[in-house]
Amino acid sequence: MRAEHHRHSTAPITFHNEEAGDIISWLTRSTAASGGKCILASFYTVYNALAATRPDLVRILARSDWPFALPRFQCRPVLFYHDGRIIANFGRAALLGSASHVRSDRLPKLNDVQIEALDAIETIAKATQLEITTQAGDIHFINNLAVLHRREGFINGSSAREKRHLVRMRLRDAEMGWTIPDDLKDEWKKTFDPKLNRVWHLEAMPDGFFPLRSQAN
Repeated sequence: MRAEHHRHSTAPITFHNEEAGDIISWLTRSTAASGGKCILASFYTVYNALAATRPDLVRILARSDWPFALPRFQCRPVLFYHDGRIIANFGRAALLGSASHVRSDRLPKLNDVQIEALDAIETIAKATQLEITTQAGDIHFINNLAVLHRREGFINGSSAREKRHLVRMRLRDAEMGWTIPDDLKDEWKKTFDPKLNRVWHLEAMPDGFFPLRSQAN
């Protein structure tokens, strides 16, 4: 991996879900000098719009032939109907590759209709998005199974108070949370394994610090 991983860059990030976690939470420790808003969109709103105007794309998104390459190669749906609920789980980097996650030429590529479906999600999500302006001390919790999120590009300032720094948590409630589709259970198991060490970077890391991650989102 290279240091331009989008999570550790200042570039904008398109709408996505985290690859594991019922609830995604972030504590804002400090904000950028400009930009960097956290932007949300209801996947249920996206789904309803597609179902009303492009039901063919709903069927495409629910097919099990989407070639996810990260954190491992796996063909599975983007959209699930599971236990009476619509669930979304995807990120463009895992499907299209990125500067820091270069996709192997040996892996299957998305076809034109699949790319059209991803673009439709992005277009509808942007048209119905909710922008959140945060300040230091704010904590947000979102349903990772039903809410998409993206990040605005930003510019950091020279002082520590003008450098964007969030502390993220992924939460799982096995008793009260939604049941997870079989195709996603492996990532949930790896993420919430009680044997894993938990590291919390409450203070900003030095410039150039880059933790290695297998996940793209």
